[in-house]
Amino acid sequence: MMISPEGFFEKYRNKTYTELLTVRDELFDQIRTFEKHTYDPKLAHLHPSPEVVYQCNLEYLGQLCKLIAEKYNQEYIWGDSDEDFSREGIKG
Repeated sequence: MMISPEGFFEKYRNKTYTELLTVRDELFDQIRTFEKHTYDPKLAHLHPSPEVVYQCNLEYLGQLCKLIAEKYNQEYIWGDSDEDFSREGIKG
C-alpha cells in the first residue's frame, strides 16, 4: 500500500537537507527504472502495480522538491537548522 503525498511529506519533514537529497536520488532511481522498463516484469502482477508506484513516486517527488527547497533556505540561507519545520514554513 502506498502512502499519500501528504503522508510522504510528514514522513520526511524533519530530515535535513542532505538527507532529503538521498531520498530524492532514490526516487529518481525508481522513476528511471520504470521509465526504462528495466523493472522485473514479475512485479506487474503485484498490488500496487509498477504503474501505480510510478505515479505515486512522481507525486512524492513533487512534495520532496518543495521540502528540499524549504530545507535549503532554512539551513543555508537563514542558518536555522534547529527550528521546528512544518508545511506552512518555519515556526519558532
